[in-house]
Amino acid sequence: MEEEMLKCKRLFVSDMDGTFYLGNTLLPGSLDFAMAVHRLGARLVFLTNNSSRTPEEYIRKLEKMGVDRKLFQVYTSGEATISFLKRDFAKKKAFLLSTPSVREMFEKGGVMLDDFDPEVLVLAFDTSITYEKIRRAALLIRQGIPYVASHPDINCPTEEGPIPDVGSLISLFETSTGRRPDHIIGKPDPAILKMVMEDFDCSQEETVVIGDRLYTDIECGLKAEVDTFLVLSGETTRDMIPDRHSYKVVENVGSLAKKIRDHDTV
Repeated sequence: MEEEMLKCKRLFVSDMDGTFYLGNTLLPGSLDFAMAVHRLGARLVFLTNNSSRTPEEYIRKLEKMGVDRKLFQVYTSGEATISFLKRDFAKKKAFLLSTPSVREMFEKGGVMLDDFDPEVLVLAFDTSITYEKIRRAALLIRQGIPYVASHPDINCPTEEGPIPDVGSLISLFETSTGRRPDHIIGKPDPAILKMVMEDFDCSQEETVVIGDRLYTDIECGLKAEVDTFLVLSGETTRDMIPDRHSYKVVENVGSLAKKIRDHDTV
């Protein structure tokens, strides 16, 4: 039973956009879910591909929506991209497309940024993007400079509807230059999930992944060979689910909270 399986988990790795909240509104059952994980004695880590904000900004956003800071931690594809650059492009100067706060995070994280003579191009979710940035990036990509993207999400869910995310910009640059990124860091690459598992010293058997996107969240969990739950509160609808699949499907994270509570009452 799923209830029995969940009681053995020490690490719940959840997406945020479309899974825990939408825009500035918590989705049904989200707070119950966070509290149920806490009562279970497990850790809740929000692993998001959205690289438009820093972890601190996400923490403030969640607190503003009424989620107690002690209930969760945040890890972003932006942080994972910094780790990747420091490992594979150490001391290389980067041209970064990002929001101002994420740019500051990269600089504080030890990545050298250079808008004029870069050695690697990095594409994050830049909600402050301008045509000049697009023009400059396209020229660099066309020149053959190493090209890194923080994640592949095509759209970012909002209360008004989906808006273009990094995956859409990847398509734009591919149309213009014929090139795709040499490296895409975030989900579905299981390396980002394994970083989180290592940080919390949890095994595959002790970890569960929750998300709303088949091609990022769910694929990441399956590639990492951990138990994976698809929620239907975001991008994926029931008619998009293939007849044969190896993940579990619930309406929302509130459904998981109920399963955890049902176990506690047995």
